[in-house]
Amino acid sequence: MGRVDGSSLLARSLVSLLVVAGVAISWACATQFSKSALDLDPDKFYAPYSMVWFGTCFMIICYPVYLLYIVTSGKESLREAHEEALEVFGARTFNIFGFIVRVIPFLILWIGANYCYSQGLGHISASAASAIMSSNVAMVCVLSWVLLKDKVDPLKVIAVFAAIGGVIVISLDDEYAGNLLGVLLVIASAAFAAFYKVMFKKLIGDANLGQVSIFMSGLGLLNILLNIVPTVIMVWLKADRIDWNYVPWWTLAGSAALSLLFNFLVNFGIALLNPLLISIGMLCGIPVSAIIDIFFRDLDPTLKFILGAILILVSFVLCAFPIQEIFQKLRKNSKTSYNVTDSVVP
Repeated sequence: MGRVDGSSLLARSLVSLLVVAGVAISWACATQFSKSALDLDPDKFYAPYSMVWFGTCFMIICYPVYLLYIVTSGKESLREAHEEALEVFGARTFNIFGFIVRVIPFLILWIGANYCYSQGLGHISASAASAIMSSNVAMVCVLSWVLLKDKVDPLKVIAVFAAIGGVIVISLDDEYAGNLLGVLLVIASAAFAAFYKVMFKKLIGDANLGQVSIFMSGLGLLNILLNIVPTVIMVWLKADRIDWNYVPWWTLAGSAALSLLFNFLVNFGIALLNPLLISIGMLCGIPVSAIIDIFFRDLDPTLKFILGAILILVSFVLCAFPIQEIFQKLRKNSKTSYNVTDSVVP
């Protein structure tokens, strides 16, 4: 029996390790692929908005993959799982009005976050963008205090100031983030992402894996049907420059596939494993992106970038990890140990 439990624990540990590595690598590499697509030949191809539309189209795959998981796992019937998933749109049966009303505001926030991030990548390094983007966790804390009326946590107040300090220090680094516009665009992206997360929590609540999957597929579907209009306008106005003979299709496909993998791992990891694993994976994504910049883009590690990244990493840890609960548990265990010793020794 113990051997079976040990094997099960080992298997779960390996899966957890793979998920953490997958989140870190997919996030870092998706950013690097997007950066490469934008920097390859800006005169022939520079289309951040079109890249967002293209990448978001892939999100439509999320729900079919979830249904495949339901069928193969056999934990519940397909009909029951589907009806439960539909509740994210307000009812157990599909309602087109409820679907559109629920999804469109989040599509706007999604596009805002991803467009600002892609546009920012055209001005600053991928590792600087990844580091600054991580400050959205601190922004979520602030918005949660204001919109969700969450209790103000002193540690998270420190985290907010650490994030602000980290962003300021990185923005002063000419090697990694020598362009103020790029820094501001990524800050705007982080703000859009934070609003997306907090408003999802406020308007939809605690969604399960099926509900998140169908919501992401709905996002992808509306993106295909509606967001194509502003995409065409951006290309027509030359705001997005596309010479069809020079489109880096493989790079774009790589970025879109890695972004899809990242979203899969985040959604499935939170639902089936532990949300902390996803936080650890995202935390590891920053140094992975920095390593790629140093070895493949010939950027030198600078004191300002390292200091700024450390401040943002500290902010991320304070916000994403239950530090207070961990210390309380350790203190409780320490007191219990002391009391047991006290009762045994004369």
